[in-house]
Parts: sequence; C-alpha cells; structure tokens
Amino acid sequence: MAKIAKDDTISVSEFHTEKEKLLNDQTALNERLQALNSERERVIQQLTMIAGALQTVNHFIDKVDPEVDLDENIDLSETDKAT
Repeated sequence: MAKIAKDDTISVSEFHTEKEKLLNDQTALNERLQALNSERERVIQQLTMIAGALQTVNHFIDKVDPEVDLDENIDLSETDKAT
C-alpha cells in the first residue's frame, strides 16, 4: 500500500482495490501451502518406504552372510596368499 501523507486522501474504491489484491494474494498463498503440504506428505511416504526397504535388505544381508560386520576391517592379505 502506498505511503499516504497527511494531506493526501484515499477513496473507498482504492481500499476495495487493495482489499481485492490482498485477498488474491491470500488465496494464492493458501493454494501454495496446500501444494507444499501434499509434497511433504509424499516425501514422508517415500522416506518410510525406503526405511522399510533398507530394513528388508539388512535382514537378507544378515541371513546370507551373518559374519560380515560392515564396520569391521577385512584383512585381504590372507586372501592374496591363498591364490
């Protein structure tokens, strides 16, 4: 809204115009917020699915090769001697 000096006047129609602009801005922001909330929910679902898939993969890794600790260092020099 424009800055108004003491001797300036503003008409009722100018207030109505400003009100209409503000209402349009509010509507646009509400629509954007709804879109962002929908995207947020979609991302949360994807993260949940990925967490489930990781849990399944970890289960199969443990079942197939339970001795392997991913944080453990493996000495490859013993493997080289066997060849």
